[in-house]
Amino acid sequence: MVAVFALALTAVLNGAEVAQWEVFQTSFQSAKRYPNSFTDVEVSVAFRQGGKRWVMPAFWEGGGKWTVRFAPPAEGEYRYRVECSDPANTDLGGKEGTLRVGKYGGGNPLLKHGFLRVCADRRHFEHADGTPFFWLGDTWWKGLAKRLTWEGFQELTADRKAKGFSVVQIVCGRYPDEAGFLPRWENEGGKPYTTKDFTGINPSYFDYADRRIKHLVDAGIVPAIVGGWGRPDCNSLEAGVVNIKRHWRNLVARYGAYPTLWIIGGESAGPQWTEIARYVQQIDPYGRPASIHPGDSGRGSVTDESVINFDMLQTGHGDWDAARGAIPKLKAAYDRMPAMPALIGEYCYEGHMQTAFQDVQRYVFWGSMLSGAAGLTYGAAGIWHSGVEGDPGINPIYDWTTWKEGMSFAGSTQLGLGRKLLEQYPWARFKPHPEWAEPGCFAAGIPGQVRFLYQPRRGVYNWTGTVVKHLERGVPYHAFYFNPVNAKRYDQGTFVSAGPAPKPFEGHTMPLLFADCFDAAPGLDWKDYGTASQRKDGRLEGGKGLETVLKKFDEPNLMASVDARSDAEAGIILRFHDSDHYLVALYSPSLKAIFIHDRQDGQWGGQLGRVEVPEIGPKIHLTAAASGGYAALVLTDGQRTYSTPAVKVSNVSSGQAGLWFYQIGDRQEFSRFELSRSGFVPPKLQATGQVHRVVSDELKAPGLPSPQDWVLVLERVKE
Repeated sequence: MVAVFALALTAVLNGAEVAQWEVFQTSFQSAKRYPNSFTDVEVSVAFRQGGKRWVMPAFWEGGGKWTVRFAPPAEGEYRYRVECSDPANTDLGGKEGTLRVGKYGGGNPLLKHGFLRVCADRRHFEHADGTPFFWLGDTWWKGLAKRLTWEGFQELTADRKAKGFSVVQIVCGRYPDEAGFLPRWENEGGKPYTTKDFTGINPSYFDYADRRIKHLVDAGIVPAIVGGWGRPDCNSLEAGVVNIKRHWRNLVARYGAYPTLWIIGGESAGPQWTEIARYVQQIDPYGRPASIHPGDSGRGSVTDESVINFDMLQTGHGDWDAARGAIPKLKAAYDRMPAMPALIGEYCYEGHMQTAFQDVQRYVFWGSMLSGAAGLTYGAAGIWHSGVEGDPGINPIYDWTTWKEGMSFAGSTQLGLGRKLLEQYPWARFKPHPEWAEPGCFAAGIPGQVRFLYQPRRGVYNWTGTVVKHLERGVPYHAFYFNPVNAKRYDQGTFVSAGPAPKPFEGHTMPLLFADCFDAAPGLDWKDYGTASQRKDGRLEGGKGLETVLKKFDEPNLMASVDARSDAEAGIILRFHDSDHYLVALYSPSLKAIFIHDRQDGQWGGQLGRVEVPEIGPKIHLTAAASGGYAALVLTDGQRTYSTPAVKVSNVSSGQAGLWFYQIGDRQEFSRFELSRSGFVPPKLQATGQVHRVVSDELKAPGLPSPQDWVLVLERVKE
């Protein structure tokens, strides 16, 4: 592998172009030998274009060979010059060369758009050309160990790429949960160091690590390289600050020309790690994003916040208690000033100690992304420790899960579905808007354009939708429920906060055809098609499934009115043909809304002309009418009046009128039924079809498709 790569780069030196952001690599031989070349001499290469200068550290490959890698950030001509800390070594110091850089023509987004940086708003990441970067990370702390074979590494990379992961957090240094020189630290080339103070390097280890880092980049995944661990049981600082700086110099030299991110240390904190972070900042000519994976917050782990430029959090494991506690920590990090991209870099790993499965993963993902996070890093049992059958790769043993088993956990797929949905919108411009949502829910978006609300599961048999608050007046929003488990969408129609709808009519303006106070026997006028109705003390009463129809009149344009109670469903039937074909204009106490169903072939259809009814008294009066291709409903309690717009219906033929009570409430009591021919002329502007008018700035969202967690999306209708 290494020899083939070198041949390709020799062609570049012979005059072929390297493309923008691709890796240019060249090597230099020194006849002079040192007792320890890794510690005794430093070599760098300064690249220039115009007035700009990039100084890349070179890395020692063994013997007298030093190699530099450089990713040119722009097209054009470059000159470079080798610099050596030993002025007497003329084989290294003073060597010069030129480089010609052309346009990148490939499809890798990491090279097409350029290295990552922090956005101007200091909330998210973007590529060098301004393209937003969605951080969906995975945790492969021990992914360079040889127990995860090269073939397995490729398989896991392909799986994560297919699912939508864009970052892999991977340790190139001391591993967590183990001493530094155990055999399990080895890759195909052995251990990275031959001495515990990190002064004896093994270049062969890094050659094989190169292959894996490059493979991630080739797959379009950003390696977030962790330089070691800082917890007392696996503390990299045992090697000394000077030697950890040198270790980082080698990492920057090897991987600084790739589109990487730096995580200075895992579970690391204090002035020494701050000093190391400052050193990395000084030797990285690209100034790429860097942070510390902390015991709590990255900002709290350094004594000088200027050495990092994004805040990475570790919020702890522990299933639902830890998941619910993670989002307040993220919110606190988001609110800290000066602003800095914030994300959770470690939370409840899926399957960790048999906890925190897919529902927990969805909660933390959506809670984070709708609370201002720049992204999220997922983790799965088996993968983070590269567990294989017979060797879990950790001590103490948390899980015997293997990486192949962890690769198939459902949460990883579902987070990728969430990313795919968000990227269909200008998600990088979203701001958290908790004021849009009820307590316990999360909301974000762009006012007047798009809103995302995540409603966690409310319990078994609870189909209650959330409340969307502070709707802008006059903005039509199309709404759908997104199932975060399988990405299926459930259309809910269009809603607009437009104030009270203009009343389509003022009641009966034509002579009455029929009136019934329900104080006498029904005779042959009425027929029950559902549960039996009863007359008592001037009321018509019935239980769930009531469907009673006045047989005497069969006309297309009728208006009917009736008194009812507001603690149960109440509906007026128009254009009745049979129990599977009719119009019903109804009030629903559970949905707190009025609307019209155009029932066809036994199917209810949409909630036509839905209008929210936030407040209503115990006694209500309904008036419904059908005229031509339109129908409408007016509801009043004597003080408050609500009206649907005139809505387009497909049932336009003659039919009968009647009363209806389906299933919400125990019983309904109707009184004072009146019927006339319909005299209202529906204004054309009222023919809004599926547009539901909201009579306040709060929308009571439709009932959930099923009792689980849901994402409600409202997007402005294009005019």
